[in-house]
Amino acid sequence: MKNLISQVVLLFFFGNTFAQQQVPVKINTQSKYNSSSRVFYTWNEEKQVYDPKDSEFENSVIVIRELNSKGNGYISISLNDDSIVRVFHGSIISVSVDENDISTWVIRSKDARGKVVLDPRKNIITYSYESNDTRYLKVFVFNIVYEQEEQEEN
Repeated sequence: MKNLISQVVLLFFFGNTFAQQQVPVKINTQSKYNSSSRVFYTWNEEKQVYDPKDSEFENSVIVIRELNSKGNGYISISLNDDSIVRVFHGSIISVSVDENDISTWVIRSKDARGKVVLDPRKNIITYSYESNDTRYLKVFVFNIVYEQEEQEEN
């Protein structure tokens, strides 16, 4: 009888413990954006403005992967310049979305910090990097080209 009572108490305790645990919401999304043109700006200290330095009508691919939470994942930006590929990448350290649906990801890599901003209304992605104490010194502005999304067959 004593053994039966202890089993019931243990069953009640473990049942209650499992019922109270909430399963965390996991995020596992990957967005891929294609750009057919971009403009590169650098900060001009004398004029206190961003000067356009270069514009390219070349393909760029921006991949944003959020894993497990809104502050975890990575961003990869691949630029094609006259058959030479450059890659910028970093781990996501924070994410925010404002009231206008503009998403901002702050990223960090081994050597640098940067910020990626998606404005879906204007169809642009802005990548800012190499900062001093007050602002980012280099900025890419990508014009997004939306392609019809492929549907996976199960």
